[in-house]
Amino acid sequence: MLTNSSDFVFNADALLFSGVMLFLILVIHATYMFFVTRGYETITDSLIEAKRYGWVPPVFYLTAFILALSHLLEIYLWGYALYYFGLIANEHQAMFFAGSTYTTLGVGINPLPLNWDLVMVVIALSGMIAFGWSISVLLNMSQLVNTARQKRNEHRKNS
Repeated sequence: MLTNSSDFVFNADALLFSGVMLFLILVIHATYMFFVTRGYETITDSLIEAKRYGWVPPVFYLTAFILALSHLLEIYLWGYALYYFGLIANEHQAMFFAGSTYTTLGVGINPLPLNWDLVMVVIALSGMIAFGWSISVLLNMSQLVNTARQKRNEHRKNS
């Protein structure tokens, strides 16, 4: 049984902050995924059409790296928001906490104010969603690598 409001982890301010940030992070992630995927498909389709099949895997690797950068951006945004809104006073600690929580590693102590623990849960949720989304995008992108390999093999047989 709760004895006072400071014992309640789901306060309205934490819920609002977490909800707005989660929405922002997911919109940024969706937009980032859209543009990176569209660019990758355009480049690889051109390479396949030009029968430059050997270039498709390096483009895939570079694009996978670019996708990974989206997570660093999102960690930075979480950390900056934690610092900017005064939830964590030290910018370095805010970034470290955001990264540790986003990756669900959970290293260190919880520097959030009392009854703001919900923020930690939502940061982890955003990381899990974003990582899953990125993995599904990478799996779809790898299909073009396989398509290039198959077309290369067909081209060799017909030559």
